[in-house]
Amino acid sequence: MHKKIIVYIPFNNINVFGKINTALTKEWIDKRLSIFMNYTLKSLKHQTNQDFIAYVVYHVASKPLIEQAILKYSPLPSNISFIAHNSYEKAVNEHIASYKYFYEVHLHSDDMYHKTFIEQVKNYKHKNETAVLICQNGYIYDSIHNRLAKYFNFSSSFNCFVYNVEDYLKGHRHKVVGWMGAIRLPHEKLEKPNYINHCHDINVAFIFERESKRNIIKDVWNDNQGATALFGEEITNEHEKKKILKDYGR
Repeated sequence: MHKKIIVYIPFNNINVFGKINTALTKEWIDKRLSIFMNYTLKSLKHQTNQDFIAYVVYHVASKPLIEQAILKYSPLPSNISFIAHNSYEKAVNEHIASYKYFYEVHLHSDDMYHKTFIEQVKNYKHKNETAVLICQNGYIYDSIHNRLAKYFNFSSSFNCFVYNVEDYLKGHRHKVVGWMGAIRLPHEKLEKPNYINHCHDINVAFIFERESKRNIIKDVWNDNQGATALFGEEITNEHEKKKILKDYGR
């Protein structure tokens, strides 16, 4: 067998809140889980190719709260599951052992991929030296006020790490330092607008109004030379907006 695709979705295993990890509280978990179920999960279920495994990775200390919160929802599809952060590597190793390549797709637990993204990755033939497939073009979506705009990110977190399985099982990992780390690796770009970066009331890192101040170039998907991130044309036609969002599982 040739290629195994696993979607890595950090839930609350990475502390971005500083000294006190807010993401370990019941209030945060319940709210974030609701966002995951209504946005990210629907995007995954909407993928035209379901030949992937998705792991939503949580901090082991929050296991009881995670298990309790999940009971409020319908059972997950067989290829999507929650897993403690200290069990992720073992699970991956077991799934990829019979393959030549391991594609690790990265997705945050509140964001979305285009419905064809897994299909694109599945069919992609990477160069021998390629370490990561990078998505620069996408959208920014404010679900509070239903606002959608084109977006460009020079080195986004929407990417797919490419591994030779033999090397991965021996412990090789791509070293990514800082938010621009991925673009410094040998890479190829997927030109299609593939992602939606989701702004909502508990997203402290990505805010629609703040990002809109980057709006200096209209055609961000093509005219972005030298930029690291650009907020582009806002989609104001309601029919067009609904059509776009539908392609991402909304």
